[in-house]
This record gives sequence, C-alpha cells and structure tokens, in this order.
Amino acid sequence: MMLQEFNPMPFAAMILNHTGWVVYAVLHTDWFIFSAETTGLLCGIWITFSLYPLSNEKMQNRLSGLVVIAGLVYCTLALVTMVLKTAAPSKVNVMWSWAVSVTQVLLYAAPLSTILQAVRDRSSASFHLGLAAMGFVSSSMWTVYGSTSKNLFILVPSLLGALLTLMALAVCGLFPRTHEAQTPAQRQQQQFRNLERAVELPVR
Repeated sequence: MMLQEFNPMPFAAMILNHTGWVVYAVLHTDWFIFSAETTGLLCGIWITFSLYPLSNEKMQNRLSGLVVIAGLVYCTLALVTMVLKTAAPSKVNVMWSWAVSVTQVLLYAAPLSTILQAVRDRSSASFHLGLAAMGFVSSSMWTVYGSTSKNLFILVPSLLGALLTLMALAVCGLFPRTHEAQTPAQRQQQQFRNLERAVELPVR
C-alpha cells in the first residue's frame, strides 16, 4: 500500500518543531510545555518513520532531506548557544524563542501546497481530515495559553496555525473526498482518456 497523494511532510516538520520547543521548555523551566512537546516529538518520530516505507522515492528524499536539515539547524543553534552562554547569556533565551516561533510557523505552513493542489483538483483526497481538525484544536488551545501567559512567541505562531488549519478544514468542506487519490501517472492517463473522448468523432 502506498500513500499516493497523501502528504506526510507535516509529520516530519513536527520533529523539527517539537525538538525546538523541548529546548525552549528546558531553558524556561516550563513543565507544561515540556510534557506536551516531548509527547509530540515522540509521536512525530514514530509517525514519520512509519509512513516513510509507504512513500514514493521522491517523497522519501524530501523526508530525509527535512530531517537532515533539522539536524543541521539545531546543531548550528547549539553551537551559537555555547558561544552566547559565556558572552551574552540573556540572548540565549531570545534566540531560541525566535527559533521555535519560526519553526512552528513553518510547520503550519507545510500543508499549504496541499491546500492549493486540493483547490486545483477540487478534491480533498490528499488531506487527512482528522489531522486538520486536531491541528486546529491544538493550535487554538496554544493560542489561549499564549494569550493568558502573555507570551507572544507562543501566541502569534499558534494563532497563525489556527487560521491555516481552519483554512484546511474549509477546503475539506468545500471539496469533499469524492474519489480515491490518484498518482501523477494515473492523473495523466485520465487526462489522455478525457482528451480522446473529447476529440472522438461520432460513429453512425
């Protein structure tokens, strides 16, 4: 069984996002964020490596590339942290706050290409409705947490995430899954068949 058009990239982006928030929680000694993000990190790793064998070669390369880039980014941040820890300790927390905020925005922006594809195809076959719904619930709750704690680094990306996942839910409602997702080759064959029917002369 292959994933066909289903986009597993958001799950890989979860690894990048949750790893940063775990470090953020440690630096700020925030047990609420730590417990939530470590659970999310483990789930992201498990889901990503479960979906990897089911993806086509192109998607596997993308998943591998994202994980490698995530490792490179955090190794670089770790190096900068060691430098700032002695030169300017107060800037360490600020740097990680910006880093995790940006990665969270990238996480929620990951399905944008899938949203555009769904609008073009007028079908949400490549969407996982449950994932979009839980993403909206999660980002909405983090928006409330960021608002009550007056933490803009949590509030702003979470609010943006709520809007993006709400957009995904709207696409699922406007363009329901009416058929199984097709591979690019299957779509091309369907286009050829439609073209043949369009130019076919009537037979008497």
